Amino acid sequence: MGMVFDRFKSWKNPEKSGNICPSCQHVNPHGHQVCTRCYYQIDRPAFEQSISIDEQESTDLLDELMSEIEENEGEGESIPASFAMDDLTVEVEQYGEDEQVSLSSKPDIQSMIEPPEEVEEEEYELTSDDIPLYVQKFEVPQAEEKEVELEQRKIELIQPNAETPETIQTVSASEVPDTNGWTNQNLDDRGHVSGDFDGDGRVDEFEAAFSDNAEKQYPQQEIPNAPSVPIPRLTAEPILEEFASVDEKETTPNIPLAPSIGSEESEKPLTPNFEQNTSFWPWHQQEEWPAPVIIKQLQAAIRSAKEQNTAQATVLLDEVGPHLGNRTSLVYSVGRLLMSIGRSREARQMVETAFEHHPDDTDVARAREKLIS
Repeated sequence: MGMVFDRFKSWKNPEKSGNICPSCQHVNPHGHQVCTRCYYQIDRPAFEQSISIDEQESTDLLDELMSEIEENEGEGESIPASFAMDDLTVEVEQYGEDEQVSLSSKPDIQSMIEPPEEVEEEEYELTSDDIPLYVQKFEVPQAEEKEVELEQRKIELIQPNAETPETIQTVSASEVPDTNGWTNQNLDDRGHVSGDFDGDGRVDEFEAAFSDNAEKQYPQQEIPNAPSVPIPRLTAEPILEEFASVDEKETTPNIPLAPSIGSEESEKPLTPNFEQNTSFWPWHQQEEWPAPVIIKQLQAAIRSAKEQNTAQATVLLDEVGPHLGNRTSLVYSVGRLLMSIGRSREARQMVETAFEHHPDDTDVARAREKLIS
């Protein structure tokens, strides 16, 4: 049993000694602070990693990528899609005794194969022989039309909202009072039933309850007659008004004019102050991005242009364009990339504008010499 356990112990992997890279898990020797495989700085966290490539090296890398694009474009030569018969020469020897012609080259197979003749299809005309002997006819029986009788329904024009009582007392026409001939005395006689609200001549328990509450809450009070007071009479006396003649003329005081303050300034035309865009890039510049981010974005755009992916290259270039700042070292790379995606006019205008602003810059002069001249 002891030998078996020893074998299992020997199967275990020995512990790795050294600094393990948190990015690629590569075991580096002791004392190394930078990973030898992925160049990750082991002694620093991820958000404090610094890029060791400077701007000069990144520019050289872009130039190498651009040179590869130029070499690929130069290799492709234009080949004509077709050729004329004058360009083809065939040597024919003289006729021999056997009257055979020998050619210097064999004829093409396509020239030997004759195309098939096109057969015009004739239009077929129907004759009496094409009529079938037995024809099955379908007869549709005619159904008798029946007149639909509509039921006549009576519609009541007036429908009561409440239910009518089952027992109704009939009153003759002579007993119906004439309302037009009522007088005050008839009204007093008619109102002898104080609790009769519906006018049926009788007071039920509901009407009696309402009438009792109304008499208790609002008792009738007799209003005394107003006393007779003699009306006084007023006598009007004329009053003479004396108008004094006014000889003095009304004079309006002269108000001095207010002094004109700042009249000279008001005469001057107001000219708004606009910031002149002195940038030579074809994009409106915004916040400037750091150099490593710009280089990474341009490298991705160059790879997309090299892979003939014009749409992706345009998106990447337009995204990084407003954040290039005043870096004249990228004029040639950006101009060459613009030309590769079909925006040559913008590239030439950008180089000319950069040369006007920076005539002594060597990077701008080199870009002008390669792209325009």
